[in-house]
Amino acid sequence: MIFDRLFKKSEEKNSEPSLIDKINSYMDLLLQKSSMLNSDYETEKQLIVDLAEEAKAFKIINKDIFSAKLEQEILGKITTASSACEASLVGKGDDNLKEAVASLKTVINQRTALSK
Repeated sequence: MIFDRLFKKSEEKNSEPSLIDKINSYMDLLLQKSSMLNSDYETEKQLIVDLAEEAKAFKIINKDIFSAKLEQEILGKITTASSACEASLVGKGDDNLKEAVASLKTVINQRTALSK
């Protein structure tokens, strides 16, 4: 009844994926998209693979607002890189993908530095 709903809601909150889980999920999608790029983007494809591996090593840093801010920024950069990847796939990429991946790399490097 009422107590069941209260307990169910608290369990649902605990099952919500963390920002790191979301980052890894979105990076996997970016990896899939980038795998379809042509050979002109071999450098970016390898960099995306490397960044995905680096993101998998992220550990949750409790009560650190700066790491959470960086994680949110990473999600935004992944979205930008994903859009640039899609544009490159249809031939409208120019240098947008290179810039987007470089920007993503910068933020992931910052977040990695916090773990050390």
